[in-house]
Amino acid sequence: MNLNYFETFIIVIEKGSFSKTAKAMDVSQPAISFQIQAMEKEYGQTLLDRSGNKTRPTEAGKIFYRFAKEMVRNNELLKESLDEFKNVVRGKLVLGASTTPGEYIVPKILGQFKKKFPDVEPELYIADTDDIVEKLINHEIDIAFVGRKILKDDIEHKKFTSDELILIVHPSHQLAKKNAVTLEEVISYPLILREEGSATRKTFENLLKNQDILEKNLNVTMELGSIQAILSAVEADLGISIISKYAAEKELALGLIKTVPFKKIHLTRDIHLIYNKNRSMTKAQKEFIDFALIKQR
Repeated sequence: MNLNYFETFIIVIEKGSFSKTAKAMDVSQPAISFQIQAMEKEYGQTLLDRSGNKTRPTEAGKIFYRFAKEMVRNNELLKESLDEFKNVVRGKLVLGASTTPGEYIVPKILGQFKKKFPDVEPELYIADTDDIVEKLINHEIDIAFVGRKILKDDIEHKKFTSDELILIVHPSHQLAKKNAVTLEEVISYPLILREEGSATRKTFENLLKNQDILEKNLNVTMELGSIQAILSAVEADLGISIISKYAAEKELALGLIKTVPFKKIHLTRDIHLIYNKNRSMTKAQKEFIDFALIKQR
């Protein structure tokens, strides 16, 4: 079976459509259908459910998808291993990152790495920490950046950088006039928080526990899944929030929001570079890890 057929199957699953797959691969839709039918005939299984608006894998298709991903990855590993004899760095580099590092830190590092190694084909998936860890465990991504330590035996951690979480308020807010505030003062005002599963939210929840403050006593007015949405909400004076200093730099510089320090609390977290230590790594992945850690020192 042609390895390209397996790559086609993977894209169909991820795009959820024959037409979108054909467009992405710049081939005709009948050519996609032919490849899928050839695989179904070869393995004697119906791999795709085409009955709904979106093409989905059958139970057999889910198994096939997992093995197809491994076959394509092993092919990449083979190419990378042979390239090492020529000291060539190329191939796919699939990264994942939680929202803050994914939107405000990793793209810069990735751009610099691409300039040094132009033959590398990078991909970056951004989601909350729980989703990124799940993708790493399922071998859907190679290397990840997350805002909390993941306590799993097969996950290797490298400290990437530190991130400070700051209180942000509208410039006309009552708290904006203060030199510093207590956590008790903050929680009495309408709060805008990140969604469950985000590292920022988890760090804040841990702070509350350490201060013996119950979450039910918070005055949460909104839970938002986007950092930019939180910034916009605070700019509109809809509430106050605790957010990464990296994420707030632009709005603070423009005077759209203001930060007020906490009294006796310095709220920081580490951003970790993580990967599965039991998987073989390509030269591109090894080079990226070394490059990223050196750049953040």
